[in-house]
Amino acid sequence: MRYLHSIALPLTTIATGASITPFDLPVNPLSGVLLRFSITRAAPAALLTYEAVDDLITAITAVRILHKGEQVVSGSLRDLMMVNAIYQRLTPGATKLHPVGAAVDSIVFPLCLGRRMYDPISCFPATSRGNLRMEMDTAAFPTAYAALQLAVEAIELIEAQPTERVKYVTQARTAVVGQFDAPLPIGNPLLGIVMFDTGLATLATDVSSWGTVKLLKDNVEQYHPLSDFATISGMLGMQMQTDFYLRAGHVHKFVAADALASMTDSAAELISTGSRGYGYLDYDPLRDGSYQLETQGASDIKIRGTGASATAVRYLPIERVQNAKA
Repeated sequence: MRYLHSIALPLTTIATGASITPFDLPVNPLSGVLLRFSITRAAPAALLTYEAVDDLITAITAVRILHKGEQVVSGSLRDLMMVNAIYQRLTPGATKLHPVGAAVDSIVFPLCLGRRMYDPISCFPATSRGNLRMEMDTAAFPTAYAALQLAVEAIELIEAQPTERVKYVTQARTAVVGQFDAPLPIGNPLLGIVMFDTGLATLATDVSSWGTVKLLKDNVEQYHPLSDFATISGMLGMQMQTDFYLRAGHVHKFVAADALASMTDSAAELISTGSRGYGYLDYDPLRDGSYQLETQGASDIKIRGTGASATAVRYLPIERVQNAKA
């Protein structure tokens, strides 16, 4: 077998608060794409001026891959980063990082379209030119950046004949204090659900927007009859098989006037994973489909939360989609 790494979008300047011009992705079977962001730093006035990677991630508010207008992958860069880190176990990588004024940093974010990268069975199938496109929206860039550029590289599996792919699209709603339901898609098996909890991410107290959660299929409890979201969130390191919170992409700086920088999400971290507040309902823990959640034929599937904070929640079901036969 062979693969091709091909440039789908050459290095292009992104205007602050703007959307990029949609562009075509290759027509060959596609395993995934690599988003490379190049950042020129403004001179920091002080050590605590900004967090390089977290600021970048926050500024990319939406990334969408669409096939004939239908969303295949969609969400903020942070949500999509977490799907790939948790399920495909693909974390961002830095080409270079220099915490000084006018330095150029380069960070790559992988987005996989199958259950794992380079899998000829699980990837997006061949399509016609113009059918598979990519879009991106941004918020206003932080003052820490003088410029931001994007390049996209595609991973094509030119001899593959895939039978399946994955789909993950962000769903959002505002939680309530007390019981609320979050509906799940029906038709494709679910491999897992990445969840985000604003209360757990931002509040100093141990208050969760999801609270306790259960999964209901036609009103019958499945997999999670009752679980504490704070425990689910704490399982991320086990599910990703790495101490992601502590090591992945952290740089700590020490100056004479400061105490040793802490290992928490703070401005002392020039490079932060920003994974606080996320959790994962894992329906494919062995990564072989043994435990996948079947949805076909069901009339109603949902997560039921009982939250203690009326703040926003998000969730991304990872669907295992069978490719249509040519």
